[in-house]
Amino acid sequence: MRPAVITLVSALHQADADRVAVLLARRGTRGSTDHRMHVAGSAFTAARAIAARTDQLDRACGPEADHGLVVTLAPGADTRAVGMLLANAARAEHGHDRVLRHAVTVLRADDVAHLLWSDVDDAFVAADRIASLAEYATVIALDRLGPLSGRRRRALVALLHRMAPYASIMALDHLRGPDDLPASNGGAARLLATGAGWMVALSSGADLGRDVDDDLVTMRYREPLPFHPGRLATVIAEDLAAGVSGRVLRSRGFFRLASRPDHVGSWSSFGAMLALDPTANPSWDEDAPIGQALWFVGERLDVRGIERALDSALLTPAELLAGPDVWRSWADPFPVWPALHDHG
Repeated sequence: MRPAVITLVSALHQADADRVAVLLARRGTRGSTDHRMHVAGSAFTAARAIAARTDQLDRACGPEADHGLVVTLAPGADTRAVGMLLANAARAEHGHDRVLRHAVTVLRADDVAHLLWSDVDDAFVAADRIASLAEYATVIALDRLGPLSGRRRRALVALLHRMAPYASIMALDHLRGPDDLPASNGGAARLLATGAGWMVALSSGADLGRDVDDDLVTMRYREPLPFHPGRLATVIAEDLAAGVSGRVLRSRGFFRLASRPDHVGSWSSFGAMLALDPTANPSWDEDAPIGQALWFVGERLDVRGIERALDSALLTPAELLAGPDVWRSWADPFPVWPALHDHG
């Protein structure tokens, strides 16, 4: 039996996802019939509902039918997790994971540009969702490009190419039906797993931005030592502020604070907003990142200046030898994280 191939459609606003889903469910030149559905809830709940619907379609359409399913995900859904769960289920049932044709993201270009360049510093939820939507997509459709200048439009597209190096980026006006999507063998879930620009950069060091003539600079920062909490707070406030060492547009990775030796922290910035959150990995986990592993992309970044600033926040030899019991006593200006269960 030929299983239905799935296209996921995500957006910050449900109306945008619905609009694109209608276009993609049209009959294309390949003659297939694509059905539509909407899912909400957790990634597991969404994936289970999609799998049940594809099973129903497979039985109804017959073993030789060329058919697909266009799924709109509720705003805030974890596209990456849904895609990977679907691929795992397909591998278990059919012996292969070629079930996800595309993960399509719809972004309002003027809203994204506003968050990136206007120094907004209190829209953390929208910033985090936009970053995830862009980085875990195989197609990014940009709406409302008209209000942007040519220079700002090129900068936005260049940034999206850095964030999602394997994604196709197009103006929404050019998306009229399923034939306008790039060809796919159904293996889009593999790109969602490891294809985000920050993942590629931290694992291989490759800069996969496509336009060498733009003003964007990318850099990696790797150091095994933990950060001193007070000095890191100063670096964030003074050295990473827009205009000091260029303008950081996006940064992502993992970090360690000496004052929180049990935790591995998640570092994520978008525009002027920086979120420092705990990960699910305790520091003693054998797969936990060691020290600092950060990726930055921005306009005219002073790479050496940023490296020197971050170096100044690392523990000195004397501080390192003092040990975790002393580190925990230091003043820590960052928001409190939930306690981890003691190891063992």
